[in-house]
Amino acid sequence: MLGIDVGGTKIAALVVDGAEASVVRLQAATDERPLEAQVIDLASQAVGAAGAECRPQAIGIGIPGQVDPAAGIVRLAVNLSVNDLPLADLVAAATGIPSFVEHDARAAAQWLCKSSGAACRLAYLSVGTGISAGVVLDGVLVRGTGGLAGEIGHLVAAPDGPLCPCGLHGCLEAVASGPALAREAAAAVARGERTGLTAHATAAEVYRAAAHGDALALRLASEAGAHLARAIRGLVLAFGVERVVIGGGLSRAGAPFFAPIQEALADERERSQLIRAAVDPRIVELLPADAEAGTRGAVAVARAGLRRAVAQPFGQREVTGG
Repeated sequence: MLGIDVGGTKIAALVVDGAEASVVRLQAATDERPLEAQVIDLASQAVGAAGAECRPQAIGIGIPGQVDPAAGIVRLAVNLSVNDLPLADLVAAATGIPSFVEHDARAAAQWLCKSSGAACRLAYLSVGTGISAGVVLDGVLVRGTGGLAGEIGHLVAAPDGPLCPCGLHGCLEAVASGPALAREAAAAVARGERTGLTAHATAAEVYRAAAHGDALALRLASEAGAHLARAIRGLVLAFGVERVVIGGGLSRAGAPFFAPIQEALADERERSQLIRAAVDPRIVELLPADAEAGTRGAVAVARAGLRRAVAQPFGQREVTGG
């Protein structure tokens, strides 16, 4: 199987064998070409690198935004400037391999629930270029009307905050994502705040500086952590999940990223009896940096899609392919 994880700054591919062992790993930075061309290019490279003996039986693609898995169409991905893109059929036609698409956070949530089955009640919170959540309740993936369930990155966190790519001001994504941290760091440097950061610092550099005690970086990490803690509280209160797993590009910063979230949750628990009852800190966990949730989730999408396609009557498959 081949899983492709499409993000705001990079696209990653993973080919696994029947035992889920990794065969090929590839990654490429996103560029100015149409998104489908970039995905097809990386998919073709991965198929070629896998060779005839490990040729994938199906391709799964995890991508942010409003996704229609049944039709294989990315309806809306604001961070990628994509509208109504029939990505599954385009990839299948180019590679000759059945292809399937799913929202990236939902794909990762499915992978995390693989061993739990019908008992799984989990939210996967992805924090990177964008912010979104995949929610599984009693083993069932929550998509919602229109396929936008879990898009908590577009809940307003700061009403007077910066403009979000979605068109609103102060969305969680606009104040706690990777680009948001980089923008705030640049603004602080321009104001003359004392820091070792430069005007071109990335979010990863902000967290590295925080780990070394840089005052500005610590403040930015704390503010982002507080916003994310409120989002986690919302997921637990709204869905009653038993686990909240945090992943995505920013989560790879480790403790400098996770500690401010834990501190903010501890503060909320200290001030609210209700939050103490609802949000046990033990249910919130950080994925290891090498977990590959995005590509592993996309592999799970490929497997599930192929099972559905085989089970459907002839002529009624969701996607085309060899």
